[in-house]
Amino acid sequence: MSNDKSFEEILENLKKLVESLEMDEASLEDSVKNFETGMELIKKAENILTQAQHKIEVIEQNQSNINL
Repeated sequence: MSNDKSFEEILENLKKLVESLEMDEASLEDSVKNFETGMELIKKAENILTQAQHKIEVIEQNQSNINL
């Protein structure tokens, strides 16, 4: 799985995995693999959100310094 997926691509992949798990047509082995993949995608999404939050905090800090 590529590490350079956008947040939106990750969400779309997660949506597809959830739909697959909800359909209950996959074997147990495939369901476990899908769950594992989903957990990896969640971790990547959380990292992207953390990076975005950090950037916002830096921008806000810089803005505060300008207004002083």
